[in-house]
Amino acid sequence: MATLLPAVFLCSCSRAPHIVYRHLTDRELVEQSPIIVVGRIEKKEMVWKKLVRQGSENGHPLFWFPVNVRIDVENVVRGDLGPSLVEYTYWLPSGPAVGEWNSPMEGGRYVHFLRREGNQLRSVVDFWPSTIHVTTGRHRSLNATHGPAQAIAELLLSPGEDFTIDRFNPSNGATHAMRLIGKAATFPLVEALAGNSDPRIRAEACEELRTFGFASSRCSE
Repeated sequence: MATLLPAVFLCSCSRAPHIVYRHLTDRELVEQSPIIVVGRIEKKEMVWKKLVRQGSENGHPLFWFPVNVRIDVENVVRGDLGPSLVEYTYWLPSGPAVGEWNSPMEGGRYVHFLRREGNQLRSVVDFWPSTIHVTTGRHRSLNATHGPAQAIAELLLSPGEDFTIDRFNPSNGATHAMRLIGKAATFPLVEALAGNSDPRIRAEACEELRTFGFASSRCSE
């Protein structure tokens, strides 16, 4: 569980960023993000020297610093971005952080939930997670027929072009999928993995099915 900071009261000065300190569920991230893309992080830079004072905690001022993220966009789930290298920013408080916060890693592939602030791309929220780790490799296209939440859930549980079993995290994929589309809709995605030709994928998929209380004939011994 995260230790919550108090609400941030934003100043009205023009130089200050509009820091959005609000936790969103996976479903809310989808619903409230004008731009959703999938891409690998080429570079992440924490700009420690660019501190901005906004809000206070226990009578002490809060200082925030920007994190600049450059990504290679591979898929556009929502919005007007195309496949390209783009950069966006999110903000973190300079004090100690406890619990869950946004911490994507260089080289990793993620779903990024974004918004525009003027001519700048920003994460839809600051501090709190605004990315979902994708461990299934690259996908040339996504099936958006049933909406963005379903498309992301399928992405998280469907092996792509450069898929490797060593990077695959079915538990992470299934957990986020259930948050996005519910338990019943997640079941066929995990069950499909239980029929994979790789015995390691089958074993992990069956373990996930058992963990979440699913029964499948593909996992009968």
